[in-house]
Amino acid sequence: MARDIVIWPHKVLTTTTQPVTDFGPALETLLQEMAASMAEAKGIGIAANQVGVPLRVAIVGREDGTQFEIVNPQLLSKEGSVKLEEGCLSVPDVWEKCPRVERVKVRYQDRTAQWHELEAEGRLAHVLQHEIDHLDGHVFVDHLSSLKRTLILDRMRKLQKSLARRKDEAPESGPEGKGSKRS
Repeated sequence: MARDIVIWPHKVLTTTTQPVTDFGPALETLLQEMAASMAEAKGIGIAANQVGVPLRVAIVGREDGTQFEIVNPQLLSKEGSVKLEEGCLSVPDVWEKCPRVERVKVRYQDRTAQWHELEAEGRLAHVLQHEIDHLDGHVFVDHLSSLKRTLILDRMRKLQKSLARRKDEAPESGPEGKGSKRS
């Protein structure tokens, strides 16, 4: 079952997430719900705090359509710089060029608590940085100018009000208008 995606500037998106210490059934359920939410929203990545859960867990999509889970990720190294257009499930219908590094090395656990290391570049490195930013309490708009951030913040506050009105009118409805290729 998919969970609703939280809209920025909700507090859970601006708070550093907590490390996962319990690798039991609750984590498995959370990962299934996150995957469903990401698929429903047509995203390429999702962090647990985007569905309101302040844990250090994310799902990252690859360009070939496959995905993998990262638990308690750590950025070990960063190289180069690049600006790619970026969007976010928690900042719907906003696309901006965002500065990132070209190559990253990440250490993370899987759902069974086994540690892995991954070197990535290009779009995968970009998505990994985006999701790890979420887990550190940052949204991609934090990398933009203060003017752009303010304009986007105004749009998101209006969207939140609109969604709250819709929810009051029809309790079964959830956020609409989610685009594709966002994380």
